[in-house]
Amino acid sequence: MRHPFTVIQGGAAEGASAAPMVGPLLWRVDLRRAVDVTEGEIAAWRGLLVRAGSAEPVYADPDFLLAAAQHQAGGRDLVFAFAWSHGNGPDRLHGVVPLAIPHPMWGNGQIAPWQPHGVSVAPTIEAAVFDDVRDALADHLASVRPRGTLVLSDDPYAASPVTNPGRTLRSVPKRVAIPADALVGIRSAESAQPERPAVERISEPDRIRDAVEAFLILDAEVSPAPIIGDPSEAALVRVVTRLFAQRRQASVELTRCDGAVVAATLRLGVGTQAVVWRQVAGVASLRARSA
Repeated sequence: MRHPFTVIQGGAAEGASAAPMVGPLLWRVDLRRAVDVTEGEIAAWRGLLVRAGSAEPVYADPDFLLAAAQHQAGGRDLVFAFAWSHGNGPDRLHGVVPLAIPHPMWGNGQIAPWQPHGVSVAPTIEAAVFDDVRDALADHLASVRPRGTLVLSDDPYAASPVTNPGRTLRSVPKRVAIPADALVGIRSAESAQPERPAVERISEPDRIRDAVEAFLILDAEVSPAPIIGDPSEAALVRVVTRLFAQRRQASVELTRCDGAVVAATLRLGVGTQAVVWRQVAGVASLRARSA
């Protein structure tokens, strides 16, 4: 009898010990949809990110992946597999693998790691126990989805395609030299000069929301495919920036000229790990910089 695929409900053990494990490890895999991941699991997940040394800590962060899974699933059944060792001290999280589960009727049967659109990020698994985590995950999936096949690379730490650090929503045209015979006048030194562009960086949690809205307004004005036109993407931008801002890990740079916003950048993360996530610039920004 074929067992239907189910998602385990309820909380997982939250403890995580830094002490080395002694003796054979026993494994447990819990499957969670994004809305069911608990605060304890998120805390253990962040501890795992530090231990595993993720190459993309911003995009592998639960605030990013869980929000993306909720807003950009595109009709797919997405779950997060948490691989725990237990039976010898406190339970310890060793792997978190986002998975796309195929439809039981017309899916191809392959259960593979899921990544948000436009981002390349490997599952977070401690390298020392990668094989154990993969075997535990494969065994668990076989018990709940016998006809499914887990597709997980032997080396998730191998070089992956370059992550898109952001999206320039409108390219700025190159300056074109004005032919001499097209000049009709020369501005005098006394003529009013345009205001030099001023850049403001906003990271305070209580100001991020308005700064993000300013970004979206500019995007709607200059982009051929505005974010605001896709409710799921607009929701993702708002949610992710709010969550990261609560931990002081988000900022919005607004470039103003003559009082108007002419360019904007959304950054996630801090220090050397910060990335440009979204970027937009209008033609006016070029004129302001060249004045």
